[in-house]
Parts: sequence; structure tokens; C-alpha cells
Amino acid sequence: MAKEINLGSVIGPQGPQGEKGEKGDKGDQGPQGPAGPAGATTADGVSYGDSNVEEALNDINGKIADLMYTPIAISSFTNNVGTVEMGSTVNTVVLNWETNKTPAKLTLDGEDIDKSLKTKTIESAAIKANKTYTLKATDERDAEATKTTAITFLNGVYWGVGDDKSSFDSAFIIGLTKGLQANKAKTFTVNAAAGQHIYYAIPTRYGTPTFKVGGFEGGFAKAATINFTNASGYEESYDIWKSDNAGLGNTTVVAA
Repeated sequence: MAKEINLGSVIGPQGPQGEKGEKGDKGDQGPQGPAGPAGATTADGVSYGDSNVEEALNDINGKIADLMYTPIAISSFTNNVGTVEMGSTVNTVVLNWETNKTPAKLTLDGEDIDKSLKTKTIESAAIKANKTYTLKATDERDAEATKTTAITFLNGVYWGVGDDKSSFDSAFIIGLTKGLQANKAKTFTVNAAAGQHIYYAIPTRYGTPTFKVGGFEGGFAKAATINFTNASGYEESYDIWKSDNAGLGNTTVVAA
């Protein structure tokens, strides 16, 4: 009787791989999702900390501006006249000034002038008494600077030498050396030859001076008081002081 053999459980060697099949058709596209929020197009739309970029930049620029800011200042303000003799008339005044930067606004005696100017000439001023000009500059932050310049009218003090006299007139005083000033104090040097006295003439309103010659006090006495008319036609009372001694040679006098 023949024996039955079960061959179903025997696995043979793997055969060669078959060719790859064709790619199937692309499936349909799924539905589009909802649109996202629009992106920022300006600095104020970009967040930065608790604020935005625009505010942050403005803050930085402001701090830089603060560091670079210098308040307006007027470094000089002058006039071409200064001091003038009483009785004279000033017709032309030239004002000059300097500032540390161009002001946003500029006024002269309260009237607006061109802010780019550095000088101004005033014609036909007809000034006969003390005059003060006021320049005011305002900058971009409303800071202000003010400066003044003045024209001052003064009478003179006079000094020099001359022969011994007891009678005096305006011509005698005008013949001496003049200095325009507002008080009686003066130090001067003269050379009094033999027979010559030293003279000092001042407005009576200046008061009584004291004198020192060679370190010693005194040596002068009032010789006269006259109504003096100066070279500009102004008249007022003057005291004339004369040295006690003549021929003092080269002498320095300190009047106070």
C-alpha cells in the first residue's frame, strides 16, 4: 500500500519582484481653511513690549533730541555808539549780536525782526538821551534769552595844566583833556612846568573829590564854580580844582 506525503507545508524560494504598477489619479483637493489675520503694514501695527514699534521709535527719537538740545543763548549784543557826550544827537545806530543757533523768533524792543539777522542799522534815530535796546530770542522749545545794549549820555571830567588863574570860562575847561564818565574818580598824569598849576574840572553834581599826589592826601583847592557849556552845547555847573603848588613836574594825581 503506497504511503501518502503532504507537500503543502513546503515553501519554495521567493520569485522575482514584479513590475510597479501605474500611479493612480490625484484625489480631489480638500476644502480651504479660514483666512488668517492680515500682517502689519506700518510701525504702529507691530507690537513691541506693552506698546508698538512706532511709539518705541518716537520715544527713542525724543530722548535723542533731549540729549542734543541746547537752549537758545545770546552771546553778545552791542552797539556802535556806547558812550556819547551830553548835548549831542545820535542819528545812526548799528546793532550787532550773536546767538548760539538760529532762533525760532527774534524781537528787538518788542517788535518782530527777521530771525536770520545778525545786525541792524537804525537811521534817523535822533537820540538825545539815554537809550537801551532789548533783544529777545525764542527757540523751538519756547526757551527765551534776552540781552540789552545801551547808549549812555555823559558829561566829561577834565584835567591838565595851565598858568595861575582866578577867572575861568568854558573855553578854559574845553582846552583841558576830557574823559566821559559818570563819577568824580580819576587817576591821571600831567607834567606841570614852572609856573603851571594842575587843574581838574568836574560837574558840581559829582560832589567834592579828594586828592592824593605822590601818596600824600590833599594839595588841591576849589578855584571856581562856573556854568560850563561843553563842546556839544550842553550846559551845567562845574567845579574847577587847582593844585596848591605850581611847577610840580611829572605828577600823577589820584582823584576820588
